[in-house]
Amino acid sequence: MYKSLVRPFLFLFDPEDIHRFVFDGLSFYKYIPFARKVVRSTTHSAIELKGLKFKSRIGLAAGMDKGAEVYDELSDFGFGFIEIGTITPNVQVGNPRPRIFRLVEDQSLISRTGFNNPGLPVILKRLANSNDRNYILGANINRDSTSSGEQLEADFLLLFTKLYADVDYFTLNWGSINPDDFEAVLLALTGYRKTQEEQRKIFIKLPADIPMEVLDLVIQLARQYHTDGFIATGPTMDRRGLKHLTPDEGDKIGAGGVSGKGLGDKSLKIVQHLANLVKGEFIIIGAGGVMTPKDAVAMIAAGADLIQIYSAFIYGGPGIVKSMDRALTKKH
Repeated sequence: MYKSLVRPFLFLFDPEDIHRFVFDGLSFYKYIPFARKVVRSTTHSAIELKGLKFKSRIGLAAGMDKGAEVYDELSDFGFGFIEIGTITPNVQVGNPRPRIFRLVEDQSLISRTGFNNPGLPVILKRLANSNDRNYILGANINRDSTSSGEQLEADFLLLFTKLYADVDYFTLNWGSINPDDFEAVLLALTGYRKTQEEQRKIFIKLPADIPMEVLDLVIQLARQYHTDGFIATGPTMDRRGLKHLTPDEGDKIGAGGVSGKGLGDKSLKIVQHLANLVKGEFIIIGAGGVMTPKDAVAMIAAGADLIQIYSAFIYGGPGIVKSMDRALTKKH
């Protein structure tokens, strides 16, 4: 029903307008008696990794709920973990609209949002009652767009310390800052973590276009600073996987990263490379190009411990989470 009736209607409108419409609906539905009990999905692919208990191997990637508005409601669809953000210290308006483009025939998205989010103070208010939950909550964090040098490091540390009590893990995006700054941030965050009784996990999210020699450097840093895992991967700037996008259409859309099916097997190959090198030393979350239950099974077979989706939720609808969960249960 979603693909034949609901999705065609939703896709008549601007992606961000529909995003707002859906989020407003989710904010309202929790007040409808028994609605959440009806919607909530039973999951079966539970797993425990490094002390974190995931009720399902399927998670929601950062970018869907940037402002921590309906993360709890989204968990009802069967996600074992939800990642909010990207969060910055202060409000970021991001790039001008339109900045998200659907490529329906390619089951892909091109986006250049620019980390738009309401900022840390608003996020903290929305997380005030987040401790009573049965799923894992992560936060993708980054600096303000104008921050550099010592202020850049201070931005990350502020986010890390202020959010530390409210989330289970943090994600840092490799490539969003230069390698020297990234190492300085890791040093600051892991230094703070050592002072805490509870050890929040730190994941490094890798871009799809990362060269293998750079990936080896990131693994070295992860070992040096005792981070806990990798998310592989974010979008790609390579558009060769978009079989139905003409050059003129691409020029009209302009800049932006490709997510969804158009990512091809880039993420799968990086997961395979990671798995061969680290051999269970780190948690590996396979993300990018995972659009179907078959894709999810292939990603786990490649060496991922968990799956993170975004485009699949848009193109496949809420039911895709349960479908992937069932497929993974049959294989494990």
